[in-house]
Amino acid sequence: MKAQAQPAGMVLSEADVRRLLDDSTPQARIDITNKLALAYGNAKMNKNEAVIAEQIFRLLMRDLEVRVRASLAQNIKESTTIPKDIVMALARDVEEVSLPVLQSSQVLDDNDLVELIQSTKEISRHLAISMRKEISGEVSETLLRGGNDKVAMSLINNDGAHISDAGLDNIIKTFSGDETMMGAVSKRPQLPVGAVEKLINVVSSSLAEELKKKYKSSSMPAQSGAIQQSNTIQLEVDKVKETETLSMASASMSQEEIEKLISQLIAYDRLSPSIILRSLCQGNFNFFETSLARLANIPVSNARTLINDRGELGFRGVYNKSGLPEAMFPAVKLLNRVVHELRDEGETVGSAQFANRIVERILHYSEEDPVENLSYIIALVRRVAE
Repeated sequence: MKAQAQPAGMVLSEADVRRLLDDSTPQARIDITNKLALAYGNAKMNKNEAVIAEQIFRLLMRDLEVRVRASLAQNIKESTTIPKDIVMALARDVEEVSLPVLQSSQVLDDNDLVELIQSTKEISRHLAISMRKEISGEVSETLLRGGNDKVAMSLINNDGAHISDAGLDNIIKTFSGDETMMGAVSKRPQLPVGAVEKLINVVSSSLAEELKKKYKSSSMPAQSGAIQQSNTIQLEVDKVKETETLSMASASMSQEEIEKLISQLIAYDRLSPSIILRSLCQGNFNFFETSLARLANIPVSNARTLINDRGELGFRGVYNKSGLPEAMFPAVKLLNRVVHELRDEGETVGSAQFANRIVERILHYSEEDPVENLSYIIALVRRVAE
């Protein structure tokens, strides 16, 4: 008798069915799994056939042979329509089965991924999730709580992984001694200002070691020379830190970002008089005025009005309340006046020429009305221009 033709949408042929009935080897089930999953993934099944296929998948995911379950995982890992119960079962299976699903399945949402991370301490599973094309901040933070360097590095190198400010802070704090990882962090696109500032200070510690070699001198007396060397190194490191921080701040036009950076500097005791005055030398009024406002604990808009008041009382009031050195006020007031004048005259703020013009005008005004502590301000301006 002639065999009856199969409906056009059927995937399993009579030969396939006979093979499943007669051949009990794992390879037979693997071959059928591949064929069935391929047709399912390519949407070559009608609705009823898809339901039957899914039931077969549920049977296969309980197959005692790991190779069969692994084949199923490989074949359905890209599917967006496969039922979640199948995906979750495979994701909890042994590594050979679970890793492809953990890395690729889009059926798994954030809640699923967080649950899967928290349910195991196996690094290989965490690594698989860290390599997904897109990772939310919530999933990244959950991965980072494990404190594993390989997982952290994988996330950092994954441009599709969103890492929150808190997550980046955690990485920098936990792995600050890992230069390779810190270098990878620095290469991430669109780092928040706070993370960049912290990174600068971490990386600068390695610069200190280079400076120790640079300033090493056998001709120095043992004790006084060591103290002098240490002070010189620290000054140089602080200079680099402040320069990099201000360079970053000038590139950020957002008031919110500037305020966040200054809050972080205050929290880590790095908002020094030096960096505040250096910002004014560069014509970075936003950083200067916001710093004084935060130190004086008044709104920035209020501080800005008082600082730019034509009289002396407003600026002096903010300055004194900020806690900056009182003896420096006359010199700082003159610096503020000169920098504003040059900016209003069209000078390009922050350039070497701008710095030279500041020094020239400060010296000119001081001839008419001598001001104390100008030497420090002039040295600061020249340092900024270097």
